[in-house]
Amino acid sequence: MKIPPGWDLPVELRIHIGDRGGHQRELEADGHLVLILHRVPETKSRAREPVYFWKPPEHEWRASGRGASKAQLMKLVEEYELTVLRLSEMHEAGETASQIFAVLEHITPVTRAIRNLTETLRRARRIPEDQDARRDLQQVLDLAQEVTRNAELLQNDARHALDYQIAMQSEIQARHSREVERATHRLNAMAAVFLPLTAVASVFGMNLRSGLEESPAWIFWLVLVGGIAAGLFVSEILTAVKLRGQNSG
Repeated sequence: MKIPPGWDLPVELRIHIGDRGGHQRELEADGHLVLILHRVPETKSRAREPVYFWKPPEHEWRASGRGASKAQLMKLVEEYELTVLRLSEMHEAGETASQIFAVLEHITPVTRAIRNLTETLRRARRIPEDQDARRDLQQVLDLAQEVTRNAELLQNDARHALDYQIAMQSEIQARHSREVERATHRLNAMAAVFLPLTAVASVFGMNLRSGLEESPAWIFWLVLVGGIAAGLFVSEILTAVKLRGQNSG
């Protein structure tokens, strides 16, 4: 955005103003005061739209936008105020991490912009000798300071809320992992108990003569009890290995 046509600025000021405007700042030379401020940043946009305000010596404020210049300066800060208010409502209604992140993603550049705007107004407040101009700047500065504070509070609240959501999700995932681990251990224990019996049943279930076909009934019970005992022994070994791993971790 170039300097508005009809602005008879001193050369000392013109050489410091480019087509893009640059960062927010105040410029002063020969009693002329120029403010280069930014409109409210758009979401996910790095571009900044500059707005120029000019206070010639012994003349009224002039602005690059339409409407009364002093009103435009106050309206610019009010746009930040409305944006912070809208994001505050979104933050209060947000329940998921993605909703809170959307608020944080927008409020971060807004907070940075309104903070720089406030610092520019604070420095510009000391420049003009015209008491009316100082009064105008002080009125806008008072509102800008309030908006800056609200934006910073909202940014901190959104960041803490997002951290809380992340911590809650981590806790839920950890709880699910412990449940899966316990279920897996129970399954392994059951498999360990019945694995020897399965092996013995597979061996004796083969259609081959082993010499035990005519054995008395107590042999069957002996094999059954021996298989269960072997399974319990293996299960105890698995449990001991798991406990040793938890203690070492």
